[in-house]
Amino acid sequence: MSMTDEVDPRSSLWGLIGFYLRFLRTSKGLTGAEAGKIAGCAPSTISRIETGAQLMSRKHAVRLDEAWRTGGLFTLLIYYAVRAATPDWFNSYLSYEHAADRVRMFAGQYVPGLFQTPEYARALLAAGRTKDKEASLERRMARQEILSRPNPLEVWAIIAQTVLEWPVGGKDAFKAQLARLLELSEQPNVSIRVVPTTAGAYEGMDGPFLITTSRGSELAFVEAPNAGRLVAHLEEVNDFVIRFDRIGMLALPVGPSRDLIKKSMEQIA
Repeated sequence: MSMTDEVDPRSSLWGLIGFYLRFLRTSKGLTGAEAGKIAGCAPSTISRIETGAQLMSRKHAVRLDEAWRTGGLFTLLIYYAVRAATPDWFNSYLSYEHAADRVRMFAGQYVPGLFQTPEYARALLAAGRTKDKEASLERRMARQEILSRPNPLEVWAIIAQTVLEWPVGGKDAFKAQLARLLELSEQPNVSIRVVPTTAGAYEGMDGPFLITTSRGSELAFVEAPNAGRLVAHLEEVNDFVIRFDRIGMLALPVGPSRDLIKKSMEQIA
């Protein structure tokens, strides 16, 4: 591993965990394979944790703490990491999204970033008073490449009907955004379902969230205005999986969801 592969320990508590894993491993003269045997995981897992591409599990932390007599360092850091709000959470999230096989997401206020058109995204960025709007827009559009790569990301999205009725960016931009949703919904790797307003109150009104699945391992990500949170603890991740399924019970099937998107487009004067 080169120095450029090191995770920034100031990026988040997860980054600090990766930093100390590499620091302690190299100070003991151990290879990734040797550290993996101690932690009970593959060498590639050690490498991914050290570079911030994967979160350390509590099981691995306990084994490393015991073998290296850290005083419970990794276990304690994980304890606080799963409870922390991270200002730079989204940059951390992107590495997991890029490596994921599937993403499940719920959006109740606006079209998810993976689905946004440039005009729609620019309007949101302007409303949010983003400092460098064009650079942020470029990053957001580049992120969407995972939907059309040779092995495209599979996305299961549930959105609230109110998202289809809020004309972000003006009539023309919003109509183009709805057309983009229809286009994406025709892709075999994308599923878009809509929760109708007739559903009344439901769990999704608490806020948006995402769940990534990579090689059977799941992580959840909770969005917030100024900071988000990465959720790695198995029980809490399962809570989000169940929440997604419960919201899905209220959502329309794919076909009727497309019809509702079309109806929203037709209602734009």
